[in-house]
Amino acid sequence: MTRGALGITLVVDHPAQHFVRAFQHLAAEPGLMVHICYGSTPERSYDVGFARPVSWDIDLLEGYPWTTPGSIRPAAWLFRELRRTRPDVVVCYGWSAPIVRAAIMYCLLARIPLLMYGDTTWQHSSRGRRGMARSAALKLLLRWFTGAVSTGTFNREFYIRHGMDPRCIWPSVCPADTDMFGEARVERQPNTDDELRIGFAGKLTPRKGVDELLRAAALLPPARAWSVTVIGEGPSLPELQVLVADLGLGDRIVFHGFANTTEMPKLLAGFDVVVVPSRLDMRVLVTIEAMAAGAAVIVSDATAVWGPGDLIEDGETGLVYRSGEAAMLAGQLERLLDDPALLASLQRAGAERSARFGPDVFARTMRDAAVMCLSQESSRGKRRAGLAALESPSGTSGRAN
Repeated sequence: MTRGALGITLVVDHPAQHFVRAFQHLAAEPGLMVHICYGSTPERSYDVGFARPVSWDIDLLEGYPWTTPGSIRPAAWLFRELRRTRPDVVVCYGWSAPIVRAAIMYCLLARIPLLMYGDTTWQHSSRGRRGMARSAALKLLLRWFTGAVSTGTFNREFYIRHGMDPRCIWPSVCPADTDMFGEARVERQPNTDDELRIGFAGKLTPRKGVDELLRAAALLPPARAWSVTVIGEGPSLPELQVLVADLGLGDRIVFHGFANTTEMPKLLAGFDVVVVPSRLDMRVLVTIEAMAAGAAVIVSDATAVWGPGDLIEDGETGLVYRSGEAAMLAGQLERLLDDPALLASLQRAGAERSARFGPDVFARTMRDAAVMCLSQESSRGKRRAGLAALESPSGTSGRAN
């Protein structure tokens, strides 16, 4: 990489639609030389969660420098790529993908500063003997990293619980394209009737908890105007359709089907409230997308998008309910049915909060983290050199006998 500019290489398993604008912003940051190394770049793949082949309708590789191994063995290719580009800092997305593990190994040998970027959270860590072994391994692994860029309140606490100095953890970021969804909010049509338009968007799997949303909907006052639209596909669709019939909700529930990237902003902007009822989830990106699009958001406490300073602060920028308690979710929805002022307040506050995240904030935070990462490594090197001098014959010759 060109000396004089700060060289940052991000090592990621594969492209994702929600990172495109973030990487474009990062590549445009003054004084940076950015390089994205992907383990693979499939144009179309079968997604088990959606139970269908998926090909996103935006260019995932446009507007930033990237490279991929192609037919070369990934680890050998990556070692060669890092030798060629000589980055100042390497950012690893997670630690489980083979390409990321190869990057960690190379950086340890070459003494290149490492930054962690991921979404693992302490409340989702496994328990028991296996969990203890995993925790011990992670504590050892994280010692090799100079710092981390957190993706939320719980992710930050995860790093701290595994021994990372809080001063080395940079503020949370969520790289979804908030500008695109914000444009849909500006263009959204006002709700001219009293119907509360409730939405869900995601993979139709048991973990996503759509059945819990449907059971909560069955508890809403039948005389009131409300509807639920489910966007997505997946293996749970037949069971969910049966559940709708059993609950007698056939005239209230719409299964929209799969929606691609460019369709989502307008769809989310058409909802008054979006529910994220996951039984186990980390950074559910539809949360920030819905907030930017102008919908109020209700999330289960089994997600990792809420907490002090995070996307959702209960009663301020959204609502939280206890996962597994459909009656509590129904109660939160009924609050919004009964209190239009609360609904409007959450919509406004949610849109404002989403603006504190997004691709431009991702780019600035990643830049600042890399600069500080390099500075801290320099300070550590000076301290190590000082200790070595004290322990050497020349360093001890001036001491009193």
